[in-house]
Amino acid sequence: MARRTGDTALDRWFLRRVALIGAGLLIVAGIAWIAYVWVMDDALLTTDPDLVPQDPRLVAYANAMARPLWTENCASCHGADMKGKADLGAANLVDDDWLYGSGHVSEIEYTVTYGIRSGNPKARNLAFMPSFVRPNDTKEKLQALSPAEIRDVSAYIFSLGGRRQEPGAVARGARLYTDKGACYDCHTPDARGDHEVGAPNLTDNIWLYGDGSPRSVFRSIAEGHAGVCPAWQGRLTPLEIRALAVLVNDRSHAAPAASQPSGTAP
Repeated sequence: MARRTGDTALDRWFLRRVALIGAGLLIVAGIAWIAYVWVMDDALLTTDPDLVPQDPRLVAYANAMARPLWTENCASCHGADMKGKADLGAANLVDDDWLYGSGHVSEIEYTVTYGIRSGNPKARNLAFMPSFVRPNDTKEKLQALSPAEIRDVSAYIFSLGGRRQEPGAVARGARLYTDKGACYDCHTPDARGDHEVGAPNLTDNIWLYGDGSPRSVFRSIAEGHAGVCPAWQGRLTPLEIRALAVLVNDRSHAAPAASQPSGTAP
């Protein structure tokens, strides 16, 4: 039986109305989403950065924004898992052990913005690890250390982390640490480091470079290090930098800090 013309016209009218309602709902949803993003962006950027971790909603929003940014800009050095690459001196960012500051969002944000020895006038660059085979610190005018002296300093450092060493080597290394080597000047007399200048803690068995083996530590003292973190100011927006800082802070507090007792001497 053929359908009546009126029924067909009614169907078309109904379908047009459904389409218009659907389009209207999409427009409303789009406007609502834009408003939501605007409100959340503003909240993330205007909230005191060190208070953001107290707001789970802002943390979740920042993390969602930061993950693709991390993959594109940061993972090549610090790894997709954020656990760093010791061969590059790219720090593990999930262990709550910090080279600069103590892991507050504002401190992380500063480092991401201006970098470390990046050439930016505001970069973190107060300290670097000089070579003790060929002293390259013209300001401090350090003296060279012999291979035997470097091994003694290494023994002293290992002893601070609880690794058994020959007592004579430890005693000689302790004197070198506070005298000829002037290691205390950056790493402090108790060797726990200085987070204001970026001098690592030498007592916790967490290593920025290498695996903590005698060979690795000898190389660090002999050759020195001056790693670079680029300044992301001008390459990422302040909002994106804030989101990355929140992500790093959140991941570093997701699990208890764990040391890396690698290279333990027998």
